[in-house]
Amino acid sequence: MIFELINQEPLYRAFGHLIRSGRIGSAYLICGPDGAGKTSLALNFASMLLCRDPRDGEACGTCPSCAKIRHLNHANLYFIHAFPRPKNASDSDPYTGLSDEDIALIREEQQKLCADPYYELNIPKANNILISSMREMKRKLSAGQAEPGRQVVLIHQTERCTDGAFGALLKVLEEPPRQTTFILTSTNPQLLPATIRSRCQILKSHVPPAESIVEYLRSKGLDESDARRIANLSGGNMRLVRSLTEADFSELDTTILNVWRIIMASKIGDRWTSMEDLTELIEQYVKMEKENPMEFRNHLRYMIFFLRDAQLLAAAPESEVRIINTHLKEQLNNFIRVYPDFSYFEMIGLLERTLSDTDRNLYLPALLGRLFLELRNECLQKRKVK
Repeated sequence: MIFELINQEPLYRAFGHLIRSGRIGSAYLICGPDGAGKTSLALNFASMLLCRDPRDGEACGTCPSCAKIRHLNHANLYFIHAFPRPKNASDSDPYTGLSDEDIALIREEQQKLCADPYYELNIPKANNILISSMREMKRKLSAGQAEPGRQVVLIHQTERCTDGAFGALLKVLEEPPRQTTFILTSTNPQLLPATIRSRCQILKSHVPPAESIVEYLRSKGLDESDARRIANLSGGNMRLVRSLTEADFSELDTTILNVWRIIMASKIGDRWTSMEDLTELIEQYVKMEKENPMEFRNHLRYMIFFLRDAQLLAAAPESEVRIINTHLKEQLNNFIRVYPDFSYFEMIGLLERTLSDTDRNLYLPALLGRLFLELRNECLQKRKVK
């Protein structure tokens, strides 16, 4: 395979069987959880379809076509994803109105995705897939193959289409050009119109089990304890696995524990924290979300993991072997002792809803303000009086 793919061999083999049998459909929808490998599956399937010298259904990896697709510059491949929309945007060309710097950044992000198909595109203000991208794709398809062979349209995170983009996509799916295959990916396929889903063969990818991730990390040189911690923290999200392998856990642990100390109105060092610290924390996270969305989401996940571990230990102290943050056992037990009646279920749910709501372009300062104030009120109300 051309692009790294982790624990998705059944779907990969299914694509190879389609190539060998010649029964290639016009549209496929690859859906599954975040970080499961949908983009890698889609890119590998596209490479199989475009390869000039496929071997037993697989891309050869050496022909000119494979060399081009490694960098997403194959003339018969149309890669569509969310784009920024400038004030003087065109409805037929997504690049119109963008500066040279904007275009260079988009190209750079696309190349990062080529190098790591688990990478999350980070293009400022690229919130939606625009109708202009669909119209440009339809225009190019109508012009015929730029090179001999099949044409492939790969739509990344299809649920991010605007209503107009969905409408334009539906029209071309209803009457697809000859020798053209559409590959759609989606984390939330329920957000796609039923008319689009019904025109696709739906394939489901699943997150790798923890043991597969441990084996993968061990093959990359990590020791057993670090590999297991990352596997547990990631929840099977391979994108998160990649970022965790680069994390400084000692620094990260200190940061997250200080977040909890601010929420609990506790001490950091010799200083009691205050509402001013909480306000500053909200501002820091708003800034983090703009500059590094992945890091921001990871921080919220770490807070969830901390509460889940505390909930597990509170219910069954002997279950410490099952917690994720084994290195924070002392801090977890202190939390349980100070907050014996903490509402774990409700507060974990609040964190998870906030994490989900950050994808809906809601006003982040208000979301985080509600989150931290409710967590703080829970701590103040449930603190055990000595």
